Amino acid sequence: MQWPNRSKNTQADREVVVKQAAAEVVHHMRRILFLVPHPVEDAGYRYRVQQFIPYLDRAGYECTIWPFSTEQLFRALRSKGQLGTKVLHTMYCSARRLIRLADLSPFDLIVIHREVFPFLTPALEKWVMQRHRKVVFSFDDAIYVGHKHVSNLNHPILYRFKYGHGVDEVLRRTEHVIAGNRILADYARQFNSRVSVIPTVVDCMKYSYKPVRENGAQPLTVGWVGSRSTVSYLSHIKPALQRLADTYPARVQFRFFGCPEYKLDLPNSSYFPFWLDTEIDDIRSLDIGLMPLSDTEWTRGKCAFKAIQYMAMGIPTVASPVGVTIDVIRHDFNGFLAESVDDWCRALEVLITEFTTRQRLSLCARHTIEEAYSLQVWGPQMASLFDELFCLRPALECHESALVGS
Repeated sequence: MQWPNRSKNTQADREVVVKQAAAEVVHHMRRILFLVPHPVEDAGYRYRVQQFIPYLDRAGYECTIWPFSTEQLFRALRSKGQLGTKVLHTMYCSARRLIRLADLSPFDLIVIHREVFPFLTPALEKWVMQRHRKVVFSFDDAIYVGHKHVSNLNHPILYRFKYGHGVDEVLRRTEHVIAGNRILADYARQFNSRVSVIPTVVDCMKYSYKPVRENGAQPLTVGWVGSRSTVSYLSHIKPALQRLADTYPARVQFRFFGCPEYKLDLPNSSYFPFWLDTEIDDIRSLDIGLMPLSDTEWTRGKCAFKAIQYMAMGIPTVASPVGVTIDVIRHDFNGFLAESVDDWCRALEVLITEFTTRQRLSLCARHTIEEAYSLQVWGPQMASLFDELFCLRPALECHESALVGS
């Protein structure tokens, strides 16, 4: 590129040079490959990768997503039995992954979300980093802890060998780390100074606000959305839910989504599987959202995402004060934090009986998500992060500073 003669630099010249620099930077559309564990049915695929793609597209990136699991394997792994299907599809998915990884040259940057392969961390991750000079690692759970409590999972023996401190080597060697919250970021910074926090967020256009229902003839719906891996936390608050049902039998009903085989034996309660097509409508059917957690190193690494989903719709939420939940929920401002059974009873009773409190918390919850945990805020931030990783922004700033100093 030819620079204008310094003696003849005008504002028009400066604008031309900056435009030429920008054109040169984006002339080669940069290609990003996302390696993810599971297909779109997995929340990590949808909320940590897929929903950001339109922002990256508009920023000039060409994005490709390669899940390890097929839809058939993903569904089989979340059910009991089907051993033949699981074995055959795992072999197929493993071969497909290895074949695809044989040539990473078409991509300018690789993003590993959580893992390259279901097991053997960090062997495959290190292999990818040896074969490509620009690799980013993204994680949204305390995977460095490993799965210590596996009794509720379909394959507890296998999960004992999944993750753990093998991820430390990945964190140390990757070019950049994207962490889902500050606790995960603090852990990653022990091994790598190049760490950014991108929380797990929701699209506030899809998660539109749900007006609070006044107390009336219809019972209020208290509910929970989760999975087999988190359903055991409900047992911690069962006494509180039972007391609520006994005290207000005509004013409350219960709905639980994600693990229908786990039943709390509560009156007026319903249990449903997770369905991708109805995920948002299922959440919208609730009047009060529950997010109980035990306090462990694993749960302290969680991103409080269920609370974020409830709050985005303005659903008053009660949650355990564990990990970054205390960052998302300010007690009695945009939700309730409850630790003991008595705490849960008091919080739920207030929400059942006081419409004005539900309405106040609802409006503040929605505002919190719009301001701090929405795709509308973090989509552009993600695009800016990749600009920095590709040195696009500093390149343009360098050209502009050269012109100003001329």
